[in-house]
Amino acid sequence: MHLATQEFPRIWISNSSPSNWKAELEALLNQGQRFVLLTRELPGAEEGSDKEAFSQWIKDNRSRLSVSCAASLVVVDNALMAFSLNAFVAPLSEKLGFPVRVVHEDDLDAQVTAFLQAKPEMENS
Repeated sequence: MHLATQEFPRIWISNSSPSNWKAELEALLNQGQRFVLLTRELPGAEEGSDKEAFSQWIKDNRSRLSVSCAASLVVVDNALMAFSLNAFVAPLSEKLGFPVRVVHEDDLDAQVTAFLQAKPEMENS
């Protein structure tokens, strides 16, 4: 998995190489500024050691992420798909400690701004 940080505070995640996610996430958390994780890739059934390690790292760093990660947004080009998939991803928010949403491409700017301006959600959000 690859993190692109050039558009900070928008952090793009992709399945492309090279794998740099761990070092980049550690650096993001250490800088103490809020960011939004973004991807255009819907979670799939494919498994791999990188994805498993990423999932475990997210779980292990839940409390740190809940302060710095304003949200994780899956960007899709279909508004109906975004609306429909939110019911499935919403439970991840509580599990991960930060909001997880599927957003329509046209709403991306507004959603990123809203999540960055919101106060960090705590345990009982």
